Amino acid sequence: MKLIRKFLSFLPTLLTALVLAIIVWVSSVTASDPNQTITYDIPVKLEMLGQNPDLVITHQQVQGVNVTLRAPRSVHARLAGDPSLINANINLSGLEAGDHSLTPEVIVDLKPVQVVEISPDSVNLSLEKVASKTLPVSLVQTGTLPVGYQTRSVKLSQTEAKLIGPESLVETVVEIAATIDISELTTNIRRTLDLKPLNEAGIVVEGIVLSPNRVDVTINVEQLVGYRNVFVKIVTSGSVAQGYHLTSIVVDPPTLTVYAENPDLIRGMPAYIETEPVNLNGAQQSFESRAGLQLPEGIVVIGDQSVLVSVGVEAIYNSTQIIGVPVSAINLAEGLQAEFSPLTVDVYISGPMNLLENIGTTSVFVTLDLTGLTEGTYQLSPKVELDRPELRLDSSLPGLIEVVITR
Repeated sequence: MKLIRKFLSFLPTLLTALVLAIIVWVSSVTASDPNQTITYDIPVKLEMLGQNPDLVITHQQVQGVNVTLRAPRSVHARLAGDPSLINANINLSGLEAGDHSLTPEVIVDLKPVQVVEISPDSVNLSLEKVASKTLPVSLVQTGTLPVGYQTRSVKLSQTEAKLIGPESLVETVVEIAATIDISELTTNIRRTLDLKPLNEAGIVVEGIVLSPNRVDVTINVEQLVGYRNVFVKIVTSGSVAQGYHLTSIVVDPPTLTVYAENPDLIRGMPAYIETEPVNLNGAQQSFESRAGLQLPEGIVVIGDQSVLVSVGVEAIYNSTQIIGVPVSAINLAEGLQAEFSPLTVDVYISGPMNLLENIGTTSVFVTLDLTGLTEGTYQLSPKVELDRPELRLDSSLPGLIEVVITR
């Protein structure tokens, strides 16, 4: 009994000590990990919960919200390293079609955290009923087939498609179309085309889902009797200048469509038409020239009666060496003398063959720049210059020259 009374007499003192210990511990923790209030600049994406599957969101004021949180510094550090710990949602449960203003909720998967502010604190959005309908697929052909061709058959893999979307948008769709350009079509093709929902003005209605959203189209074409495609064969005369060579010769267009009233003439002609001779005589540079066509009797060309011939001409490159080109000093200070070893260099150059035939030591200049140098011995790289821009320096030997400067 005495022990109990003695313990009870010390109880106030023990409780006071415990409270003081807790206060000291809390103060210590707060001092080492103080609370901070931080606004996170990157918006937290809003997640929609409980949305009726028969409704679709047609307008949403914002896609995310900015949050201001109060938490210990260590918690903010973890949130900065893993932003996915902060989540925001809007509950759409029980909502009908129409306009709504809803309050977002922010949940942080760390403790302790206090949500101080959510911006914006309410989000306006519109819900609309989902509608669908089925429309036939139409093929829109742009351009026209080349002369002498006609379409034999057109086949679509799908003749109709279903569209799903907000009721107000679905009502505006009057056509589901696939578009193809046939202006260069000369052979049978099979292509996969995207389907587009169009309104009365022929404008694509965005926000609509199509099923299927693509269609395969097969178009068979045939050439009319009396027409034929032939390639152009270039005929030349003469040769390019000596020291030059032909790098290319191309014609535009490379093929032509020809016609004859007598189909036998078309069937009996070769697969090409020759140009009038293109004169290459003495050419030293590339050029373009229009050339006429040598047509068999009874054959006519559909379209332009001449073709553009582009001729590429370049100089033939070779290389050579020039032995013993003298070295000259430049920018030597007054009162000083310079001696070189060696006195000459060998230069290796390349360029058009016709220029290399006449080049010599007078066409090459080798100098040593002695700017700012005083008495002493130096090893310097010579500078080599050529008198024609068409020439190219490959190398010079030796690469260094010893220079002794004296008074």
